Amino acid sequence: IPDVPIMYFLIIDVPLRGAAVQSSTYEGWSAGQAIDGSCSPDGKDSCTHTLAMDNPWWRLQLDGVYRVSVIEITNMYSTRKWLDGVEIHIGNSLVNNGNDNPRCAIIHDVPDGLTQTVHCWGMEGMYVNFYKPFNTTYLMLCEVKVYGGRNPFYQSNIAVPLRGAAVQSSTASGWTAGRAIDGSCSSGTDSCTHTSEMDNPWWRLQLDGVYRVSVIEITNRNVARDRLDGVEIHIGNSLVNNGNDNPRCAIIHDVPDSLTQTVHCWGMEGMYVNFYKPFNTTALTLCEVKVYGGRNPFYQSKSSLVWGWVYECDIWLG
Repeated sequence: IPDVPIMYFLIIDVPLRGAAVQSSTYEGWSAGQAIDGSCSPDGKDSCTHTLAMDNPWWRLQLDGVYRVSVIEITNMYSTRKWLDGVEIHIGNSLVNNGNDNPRCAIIHDVPDGLTQTVHCWGMEGMYVNFYKPFNTTYLMLCEVKVYGGRNPFYQSNIAVPLRGAAVQSSTASGWTAGRAIDGSCSSGTDSCTHTSEMDNPWWRLQLDGVYRVSVIEITNRNVARDRLDGVEIHIGNSLVNNGNDNPRCAIIHDVPDSLTQTVHCWGMEGMYVNFYKPFNTTALTLCEVKVYGGRNPFYQSKSSLVWGWVYECDIWLG
């Protein structure tokens, strides 16, 4: 990896404010009650509550585009299991009400505390969504506190190509995982990967360290192009579920007018880059994957007490 000059940015993490909406409202348990400053878990006067519905969601619209470092979530003291499986998404799109933005985390009730802290490591966006991808269910939140800052502004011109080793969930007829990182953008049979037909196939690139990923270029095959539809890109440091539970950068599809497309991941941090296809009895094919980013900015955090609030001093070295 080429050396990159180190520049220093110092930002003070502050609580971010905005306006809240949700997919539906049950008997006055409005979306704004999750950002009213009260961490009370006692119910109607301080918590949100959707109707029973498919895929309920709650969204905070910030007053601009921010880098989100930390989110604190307070659950209700009863029906605590309603928090299980809720996804947090951050980004700038309102497609699918914002629920298709990159995913920071999947959360669950924490048995030993009603309030939990989730790190989103500087993910960028105006919208912070809580999304529950289940049928006929409720979403409840008693308090959501989002911390971050407007700076540093992400500079993609320091991104460099990243290298690593590739593996995949299975291999069909010698179409090995390493073909997607062989430097050839050919879309023919000699330079593409191919899994066997299986449930939830995946391909994973392991980088040689933890990086901030800025851009990923993906070249699709020139036939069976629809096999790229619905593929998820995940980036992170965990190998739980083969790395497919790491934060999601994007959901991609075939681009009709080009075999190669570019996806922005805005500095998401990780050692593993996964392509994951969450469908049954299907194959995953990739002809070339180019990942760009850099080791810096390196995220560090330390706490300081300011006016009775715990803020974070985020130091980015980039």
